[in-house]
Order: sequence, then C-alpha cells, then structure tokens
Amino acid sequence: MYQSSRRFPAPLIIVFGMFVGLLLVALFTVPRLEDISPTPESRGVPSTAPIRLTFSQAMDTISVESRITIEPQHVVSFSWEGRTLTVQPLDPWTEGSTVTVRIAAGARSTRFLPMLNGQSWSFTIGAPRILYLWPAEGPADLNTIFPDGLERIQLTETTLGVLDYTLNAERNRIVYAAARQDGGSDIHVLDLVSGEHHLVYSCPQEVRCQTLALDPTGEVLAFERYEFTVWAAGKPVLGPSQIWAIRLEGEDDAFPIGSVDHVTSNPDWSSIGWLTYYDNTLKAFALMDAVNGPTPQPFYYLPNELGLKGSWSPDGAFMLLPEIVFPEIESDEQEEAEGPLTFYSHLYRVDVYTGLMEDLTGDQLGRVEDASPSYSPNGEWIAFTRKYLEEDQWTLGRQLWLMRHDGSEARQLTDDPFFGFSALDWSLDSSTLVLMRSNQVDLAQLSEIWLYEIEGGEATKLVVGGYMPRWIP
Repeated sequence: MYQSSRRFPAPLIIVFGMFVGLLLVALFTVPRLEDISPTPESRGVPSTAPIRLTFSQAMDTISVESRITIEPQHVVSFSWEGRTLTVQPLDPWTEGSTVTVRIAAGARSTRFLPMLNGQSWSFTIGAPRILYLWPAEGPADLNTIFPDGLERIQLTETTLGVLDYTLNAERNRIVYAAARQDGGSDIHVLDLVSGEHHLVYSCPQEVRCQTLALDPTGEVLAFERYEFTVWAAGKPVLGPSQIWAIRLEGEDDAFPIGSVDHVTSNPDWSSIGWLTYYDNTLKAFALMDAVNGPTPQPFYYLPNELGLKGSWSPDGAFMLLPEIVFPEIESDEQEEAEGPLTFYSHLYRVDVYTGLMEDLTGDQLGRVEDASPSYSPNGEWIAFTRKYLEEDQWTLGRQLWLMRHDGSEARQLTDDPFFGFSALDWSLDSSTLVLMRSNQVDLAQLSEIWLYEIEGGEATKLVVGGYMPRWIP
C-alpha cells in the first residue's frame, strides 16, 4: 500500500513559531494592574483615602489619566511614583457613598504596549470615627469608636502598650510608638485603608521615642528622643529630651534637630511644612524647615516661658501659644500684698512671617489661665480651656471655651467646676469637638472622652478610661 505524508516547508514552520513566540511575549509583557487600593468591595474606607494603582510596567501617564473615570464625579489630583499612580480626592469622599473607579482599555506603557482590557471596581466610604488610647490604667492600645458610641474596634495588639501616636494630614495613616521590654520604643505605621502595619524605625537600645509629629507630606517624622540614665539608687530613668527626625520612606538614619546640647521638646508641623519645637534651654519656640535635613537649624526663635504646645492655623500663617502674664503692680501695692505674686496665662497669636504678637485673651477679664488652644479646620474658630483665678469666679478645673479666630465672640461652653477639659480635637467639618474630661476632685477617677456639638451644645460621653482622642475620617 502506498502512504504519502505531507510536510510543511521548514521556513513556514520557523515563521509560524516566531509569530506564536512574539504573540506570547506580547501577551505577557502588555501592562496590567498589579495592585489596587482600596481593594475592591472594601467597606468603611476613610473619606480621605487616596486611590492607588500599581502597574506591571512604567506607564505613559497621560494615556492612563485620560482613561480613568470616577463615579460619582469628584475633583481629584494625580501624582506618580514609579509605576504607582495616586489619585487624591481634593475634598473628602461623601460618607456612606459607593465610589466606582474605571480604567478603560488602551492605556499604554512607555514601550507603547496597550492594556488589552479595561477594569472597574468599587468601594464604600465609612463614617467618621474617634481614635483613642485605652485603657488608662494599664498598657494601652489604639481603639476606634463611632460618635454614636457603638462598635468599638481595637486596632493594635501590643504587649507593653502604645506610648503615643500621630496622624498624617489626611488622617488615614497612624504612626505610633510601641513600648519595648528595655524601656525603649519602636515606631510603626498603620494604614487605615489597607489595615496593614509595618515597622518603620527601631529606636536604639534603651532609647525611647515618643511625642510624634508627622510633616504634611507624610514623609518626615519628628519626635522626642530620651536616653535612659541611672540614678544613685540604680533605677533607670529617662534623661532630658531631644528632638530628632527620620524619613519614613527612606533608608537614612534618624538625625537630630537643632542644637544637640539643648533640651528640646514638643515638635509640631504647620500645613506649609515648617517645624516648631520648644527649646527648654533658651526658653523659646524654634521655627525651622526640617525637610531639608540632615542637620537643619532654626531660622527664628520666639521667646516663651511656658513651653506648652499651641496650635497652628490651618493656613500655616499663625501660631497660637499660651504665655505667662505677670500682673503690673505699683511699688506701694506690692509692699501691701500678702504672699507671693501670682501670675496667669493668656493666648497669644503670633504672625510667623512678621513676628508680631497679639493677645487674644485680652486684659479686661481679670486673672485667667487660658490653655489648650485648637484651631477649627475651617480656620474660623478657636476652642480652648479657661480657668478663672478670681475668688468669685474660680473653678478647680479648666472649662471649655470658644472664640473667633481674632479673639472676638468668646463664650463658655461647659460649666463643670470640679472637672477639667483638655486634648481638644475638631471634626473635619468643624462642627464637633472631641475632648477629655478629668475629675479634679478625685484624680483616681478614670479620664473620660466626650463629644461636644458646637451648634446645639449637646455633650455626649463616649468612653470611660480612654485618653488622647482624635477624629479620623
């Protein structure tokens, strides 16, 4: 029997193989999305959360940005870091809304290879919450609770407790210091969008880092650094504080801020990236541009006796600081006065560009102690605490007060003479304060966290035994 076989010409086989190979190479090298945040179908996303898209290849930025749509429509900004695109909302997402993101096919890599398929996903925005440390009587961890007092959630599980924490400008990342067995601390970051924790800096052995302050870019962290010393009794104690800083995303070592032979404390950042801290040695607040380290020096000093932390205005143009006021007494009155002279404190607004100071408390009130100022996010109001020192108006604890940004329309909000108020923090819409209330008669009583609504004057107790409350979106 005759059997014939048909053979393809070798050149044709080679061409076909090359075509298949090129097709496979193209399929595996076309750009695609490798990571998305917030993750699809996630719920309770912070209202300031950015959208982050990480691609498998470097992308042509215009071709990507022009193919992204967001529903409901929202004003956003785009920024790139390598293969990752960040879409930042310029105003918070609407509470309870479902945000849908679409990227159409055709977005190109820098090699001109297009994405073959489009992609879409959604996430849901959660309600604002209160972040705080609890419990006050033992190792504390970070917790959140909704303003209605329901659904308390523990965010950290540390062995020896969280010493301190701070938030980024959008309040969707927490940087916190966790205590170690040797008395020192480690600094961690918790991303409220992804829920991921990671260690960013281990303070040296027997060195504690606390009183954290994050710059508005979220890149530079300033903190108080304490080295342990040993007293004659042999017990280790914290030595004097010194301000240091570290870049969270880099591999650089931490670096000191200001004069290393001075005692410094209370770091705080303005919205334009200026750092202020208190120089206890000079009895003055120092202002500097600490982003340009590693050994930045202050460009301005503001004398201040108290050294208590104040508040930056939202635009970064003013600092509001408590300062001692000594009474003016004539020589004959001083001879007749019994006992030591008393002093009191006012709130002073400082123009950081000119150095001009203005007493917002005023001298018509008599003797008062004003402290704990806090600008509202819209810049219109200042919440603060006040204690009258005159006998007929004296209270054991500082009460909650409110005034306009220029010191006008000051009014008292609480009248609990035996309780003191502190740790004031505004909601993002400037409508509600969260604060601590402490019993000044029985200091053994646990501190409480309260909400105070400015418009209606309604006060609500949220937590017993919590402290350091802050709003998160």
